[in-house]
Amino acid sequence: MIRPSDALTLARGDVRDGAASIEHLLQVLGSRRVGPRVLLRALPEVHAGCADLCASLAALEGALAAEMAADPEGLAAVRALLGHAAARVAELAAALAGPERAALDARERLALEAVVRPIAGELATVVRLVDLLGAHITSETTSIDVAVARAGRRSWRRGAGKTIVAAVEIRTGELQVSDTAMILELLAFAVAAVVRAGVAAPRIVVEIGPDGFPVFTVRAADGLAPAAGRQLEVPLGEPLPREVDVLCAAARHAGIEVEVADEGRRVTVAL
Repeated sequence: MIRPSDALTLARGDVRDGAASIEHLLQVLGSRRVGPRVLLRALPEVHAGCADLCASLAALEGALAAEMAADPEGLAAVRALLGHAAARVAELAAALAGPERAALDARERLALEAVVRPIAGELATVVRLVDLLGAHITSETTSIDVAVARAGRRSWRRGAGKTIVAAVEIRTGELQVSDTAMILELLAFAVAAVVRAGVAAPRIVVEIGPDGFPVFTVRAADGLAPAAGRQLEVPLGEPLPREVDVLCAAARHAGIEVEVADEGRRVTVAL
């Protein structure tokens, strides 16, 4: 008998493989070194894989339902997100359907690439969020100072469009955290949230809270000293349906508190 945690691991792997196949198709479409004959042979395989991916998304929903029975709010958000992902995969399947193509000219290739690109990006986001939900907090620690430096000037989502740069001010010594990926995702959410609320120049302030654990506050930089060159660049695109709720559910499961205050102009992430 398969345990719920094993079912979740298998379903996550199947969804990740399906999303990787679509990402590979995007790379092939964008490569001028790949001729139309090779591309035409790949399209039926990806089309057939869309049905498998939809089935894997359904299996993933069932596996997460077993793991998140005590969090109905988070589970509802996950179902909405996975439902959106399945709908997008169905859109791709429809675009790839029809009689077998004998040729694919440059205009058709560009049109297909325009369909695949946003779907691949959204599926990558879904995979990342599901990994955060399903991952266990490890005992390993990583310096958040190093993590922020490595993440500076980068965007999380392919084709995210506009990005925003937030200054980072660290008010403590070397800061160790156990789940850097989760923290960076929450900081990206927090920066985007305060900017949408009207903050033009966001600042991430990192300090130790009264309980001795790290606290990250994202707010306007008004009245704060310059931030010594540290920066974090995050995408400012519109989130997927219930994406923020799924991220907050993942944070809850990891024991991380997220508080939004001042009409969205201030977000606090407390470990």
